[in-house]
Amino acid sequence: MREWLENAIKSCTLSEQAKGYVLGRGLPWELVQELGVGIWQAQSTRAPDKFYHNNGVKGHRVQDWLCIPLYSPRGRLIGCEYRNLEKKEVRKYHLSESSWVPIFGGLCKTTLEKISSGSDVWLVEGIFDIALQNALPDKDVVLSMGGAKVTPHQINFLKRFVRKGATVHVCFDMDETGRKMAQGYTHPDTGKKVWGVVQRLERVNLNTRLVTYTGGKDPGEIWEIGGAWALKRSLKIYT
Repeated sequence: MREWLENAIKSCTLSEQAKGYVLGRGLPWELVQELGVGIWQAQSTRAPDKFYHNNGVKGHRVQDWLCIPLYSPRGRLIGCEYRNLEKKEVRKYHLSESSWVPIFGGLCKTTLEKISSGSDVWLVEGIFDIALQNALPDKDVVLSMGGAKVTPHQINFLKRFVRKGATVHVCFDMDETGRKMAQGYTHPDTGKKVWGVVQRLERVNLNTRLVTYTGGKDPGEIWEIGGAWALKRSLKIYT
């Protein structure tokens, strides 16, 4: 299945219109190129994995959607995220290897090298929240968690690769779900404290900071409102 998906992604290209869309949503161009982001085209052969077939046996249900490849820390293709350019609709596909490998949007060779060299890491929810990168120092890295969550595999990755002295900034959405999952909450029925991402990362001795901001629901929205300047002002980023 990996070979089928790799060949399909190699056939993806970005039209000028699609390039404008991607850059308009704030994905850095260097990252777009390294990931191999492109417009998906249905294939001439069936996908070997039946779990892929909800996208169409040959990928026809995501025809002309934006395809954002996802990679493991070893640089192996592990899946992709599809985005409908006409309306808010998202589909995801992960290879079986994802059961034991961490998945981050925006993870590639360059970002891994930066993390291993001591970069701060900013964790955001959605793939287009990576627009935050445009407001940060070049040495910092932004990773998408795929939602307001953190998995044990993601925690193990951060514990292994984030260097001592670096900070993990938890920059989830400023809605109720994002705040609860970032900072923890008390369960309304049981009264028990549910740990948030910050506490779970601190538990493995990572230097962690909860990020709060104004001016928009998430970094991607703030980017669309006012670009890098608006992000720096909202998140009080001084570079």
